[in-house]
Amino acid sequence: MSISKLAIYRRKKGLTQEQLAELSGVTTRTIQRIEKGAVVPHIQTLKMLANCLDIETELLMDVAEGHAETKEKTKSSSIIPLFHLLALLGLGFPILNIILPFILWLMKKDEGPDFDTQGRKVLNFHLTLTILFFPAIVLMVLYFPVGFPLVVIIYGTMVIMTLLNLFRCINLQPVRYPFSYPFLKIDQ
Repeated sequence: MSISKLAIYRRKKGLTQEQLAELSGVTTRTIQRIEKGAVVPHIQTLKMLANCLDIETELLMDVAEGHAETKEKTKSSSIIPLFHLLALLGLGFPILNIILPFILWLMKKDEGPDFDTQGRKVLNFHLTLTILFFPAIVLMVLYFPVGFPLVVIIYGTMVIMTLLNLFRCINLQPVRYPFSYPFLKIDQ
């Protein structure tokens, strides 16, 4: 974890958080939260702090910019698992495992490459296995001893791989869906 610019300038000036709070009129708690990266400071707050530290406000501005980037990444990382979760929820009803992630993908694909890539991976996997699933059901009706295990294997693979990739995505690990035909091309 990197030290915030506010903390660096405050320490250069030889001030504690409490002393800076007293001099600037900004609460100690706010200073702590800014230094931890827990909040995006208002420009007025940055001006008050910069005045007390005898520095230009712009030197603290990238504190706010860094927080904005972090906030955007947090937003992105909280939405991306939805692709996998919606596919998992959709497995209870035929074709919803494709329709739900497809709708989310249509809404989010232009907002960033991560949304587009994750959506394509989920859709390619579920399209592939759903296409295999329907002939397996027909085979189950015609010849149960072969069709039933095939249906269980395909459905189990869909559930297990979707769950694994949901947890990988939440833990910011790379997502891998084997057995996927690239219906929707993924740019590398």
